[in-house]
Amino acid sequence: MAKIIAIDEKIINNQFNRQIAECIGLWLAEGDNKCTNEITFTNNCFDLIKHFHNTITKLFKEYNFNIRIYVYSKNKLKIDLPIKDCITKYYSDKRAKKPYFIWRICSVKLNRKWKNIVEAYKPNSEFYPEILRGFFAGEGNIKIGSHNSRVIRIAQKNRVKFIENILDSLKIEYKFKKNERSYCIYHKDNWDIFSRFGLADLHPIKKNKFYTNYNFKEEHYKHNYLKKEVFKELVRPHTTIELSKKFNRSPARICDIVIELKKEGLITNFGVKSTMYWIRNDKNSIIISQIKEKYINIVKEKPLLTSEIAKTLKVDWKNAFKRLKELEKLKLVQQINKNEWGYIKTSKRVIVI
Repeated sequence: MAKIIAIDEKIINNQFNRQIAECIGLWLAEGDNKCTNEITFTNNCFDLIKHFHNTITKLFKEYNFNIRIYVYSKNKLKIDLPIKDCITKYYSDKRAKKPYFIWRICSVKLNRKWKNIVEAYKPNSEFYPEILRGFFAGEGNIKIGSHNSRVIRIAQKNRVKFIENILDSLKIEYKFKKNERSYCIYHKDNWDIFSRFGLADLHPIKKNKFYTNYNFKEEHYKHNYLKKEVFKELVRPHTTIELSKKFNRSPARICDIVIELKKEGLITNFGVKSTMYWIRNDKNSIIISQIKEKYINIVKEKPLLTSEIAKTLKVDWKNAFKRLKELEKLKLVQQINKNEWGYIKTSKRVIVI
């Protein structure tokens, strides 16, 4: 009696196990799981039929069985199939926009064994990407709309807890739309997950459409996602131009976000050499230029008059006074007896740019 491939710690990374998991996804999407006397799989993509055929025949290679492939087309088209070890029959279906295939093994015993394997794989999260890859090949599609909108969809008449468990486990956010009979998946971060796990890669046409539309011209972030990410980034000083390049958004859009964060009391800005730098308030920091640092270092030694500071730094009096007043606003220096300038010790971190 043949030993059925099953879940086992030693073979959990076995490539054939993952191939089986893909076919489980295909079968759950396009197979007849209510039938008790046969294993069937239906699809109009022969690459998937061949993948399912190769997997099942290898899985049950020690059993005797006959395979039949039924080809349905509008005009009973005779298609030369590359699978030779099976019986091929041709039928007419006036509704068929393109030929489709039904792959079938008639066997009560193998039906039972196959369903046992399916139930063994389904709860194991290690195989979730493969199962979803197969399921998407059967029931998934990419919808491209106006204004460059794009949606990954998984067709289902009703919500399916098992599919939602997989999506949740892979951290893919979705909405089930009853009127569209499908799970709808938006936003580039979810497309990134699909790309990372190759979830659209099993069906050649869907794979091509996915990657053709995966080249987002700019990041399509969820509501408030960009704002949260900008706030995270401001643990150190950044200009709007730097943030613009990092997040692939216009400087104007970044400017709107940092102004909003400033109004909420979460970040503050410091001007350095005509450039504005932003940083989070909880970092308790002050940003100054290297020139201002020189003023601070001079008055740290001892209080000095404005004229003395100007002479030391070889600048005119007005220029020195202006820099000192700016440092006074930052509470880093103060006037002593209205004449001399002295250093104020601060608990804040002084960042020099």
